[in-house]
Amino acid sequence: MNEGKGSRTLVGSRRRIRYPVALVAACVTGVLALAGSVSAPASASVGNAAPPGADNLTLTATPSALQILAVPCGARTVDVAVRNDSSQATYADILLYPDAPLSASPDVISSYLPAGYTLHTPVLVSAPLGSSDADAQITVKAGRTGRGSQISVPVVVKAAPSGPGANLAISSTVSASSTHANFRACGAIDGNSNSADWQTATGWNDGSSRVFPDWLAVTFAQTHQVSRVDMYTLNSTRYPATRYGLRDWDVQVWDAGANGGSGDWRTVASVRGNATGLVSSTFDPVSTTAVRVLVIASNDATYSRIVELEVYQ
Repeated sequence: MNEGKGSRTLVGSRRRIRYPVALVAACVTGVLALAGSVSAPASASVGNAAPPGADNLTLTATPSALQILAVPCGARTVDVAVRNDSSQATYADILLYPDAPLSASPDVISSYLPAGYTLHTPVLVSAPLGSSDADAQITVKAGRTGRGSQISVPVVVKAAPSGPGANLAISSTVSASSTHANFRACGAIDGNSNSADWQTATGWNDGSSRVFPDWLAVTFAQTHQVSRVDMYTLNSTRYPATRYGLRDWDVQVWDAGANGGSGDWRTVASVRGNATGLVSSTFDPVSTTAVRVLVIASNDATYSRIVELEVYQ
């Protein structure tokens, strides 16, 4: 199967991915360096393309259902695949209709499809902070005429945790000194602390090999009193903390009154010589708008790796 990604354009209020004809047709005779590898019948060509239509298109979604957390980093990806089952090439529009409070990006996929060709597009599904628990769905339709195939992807929306004992980091915004490849900073506050999912679904990795310090910070929408930070570093059977985990770091809070009112980071806890996957740092309660982990060293002296960061009152 072939995966491709094309140029994005805005069409009204919809977020569209348009796959250029020349790029998709190139897959027929060679390998196209897109998001993956695609194979298509050698007989397909741009010249014999059928008129736009959706009668012979098959849609699939993987996974077939989603659960998302209504927080800034709670988005999940569904792979939407469309296959041209006809003997002729065609042009296709795939439209996505998310129920409230969901959003889907992109929500329009336009492409030239050779006969027998399957196109895969990753679609990011999210719900805004403040959304309540809900059962929703995304309807995926082939073609604008309504006569093509259609599927639905059920989505369970879970509200952000709140109240005493809630993890404050998961509802915050996140930033980092750098990021490596697909290890987004959001991976460190997505609610997944399982190191077994490292590299496939969660976690942050800095992008500056053998250069320290590194940092990861969370910023709250309002001032909170905090007194505990739980830091999950990489620790799995394949990647044990003794080799790949963080060794030395400082837990810091933003002190808005420091430096004559210009503000600065203040260290409230320090960890040295760590060789475990989870370290809970407690300290006297302090009111702040942001918390930062300043990484001084890792056990392999190469990268900083955080699976999940949690902050509590």
